[in-house]
Amino acid sequence: MTPATAINVSTLAIVLVLFILHVRTFIKGGKDPKILLSGIGGMISGSSLAMCVGGALGVVATWIVGTTNAASVVAPWATGTGDRALVSGAPQGLTMEGGLVVLAVGVLSWVCIREAGKKERIRQIGGVICGVCLTYTAGFGGLVNSTLIPLYNGVGAQSVAFVENLG
Repeated sequence: MTPATAINVSTLAIVLVLFILHVRTFIKGGKDPKILLSGIGGMISGSSLAMCVGGALGVVATWIVGTTNAASVVAPWATGTGDRALVSGAPQGLTMEGGLVVLAVGVLSWVCIREAGKKERIRQIGGVICGVCLTYTAGFGGLVNSTLIPLYNGVGAQSVAFVENLG
């Protein structure tokens, strides 16, 4: 599988199916906020992976997108339609301090996925896939650029400043 930095329309279909299944589980589960938060947490974790344009986390994100793009060939085959790439919007502006926060979020996400039950783990992994794939679109990527990246950069900068000023 080759890494990718853009998703196609069929991959968007996979993301929408994952999202719809998650919302269905939320509604059938008595609208328990824990169910909804597992997917949202996964999406934030996935977006955090995708905002790393280099390094190991960025490589994982591009491989997730590449794998999802390859798996999405079923949609055009099933519907008899063509496929095309969506306008991409790679995240930009993550600082070294923000990267530390992304690493912490990634480790926390990995621990949460490892400790979750089977159904919860599936919901979290589905959220990660959705978050990674959507971050490579222009719209959701722009949202990440304007919200999560400044948040992570700010928290990282404040954390480094706090540690530097302890003495």
